[in-house]
Amino acid sequence: MMLLEECGPDEVNPDTAVRCLESMGYELLQFSESERNDFAELLERMASSETDTHTADFIRSIPFAIGMTEVE
Repeated sequence: MMLLEECGPDEVNPDTAVRCLESMGYELLQFSESERNDFAELLERMASSETDTHTADFIRSIPFAIGMTEVE
């Protein structure tokens, strides 16, 4: 996700990147409540182990960015 979000138009076609991100978001929103909780816990573990704060913040923002939660 971060690759598609952060890449420039010379690296990935912007329309393609948006479609991919929307598709990933749609699939993640199909998770059950239990799967959503597991996913949130996984993201937090990943973010906590990340040394780059920008990357950690991006990882933590995923549920909010795709509409899985209203709280960032």
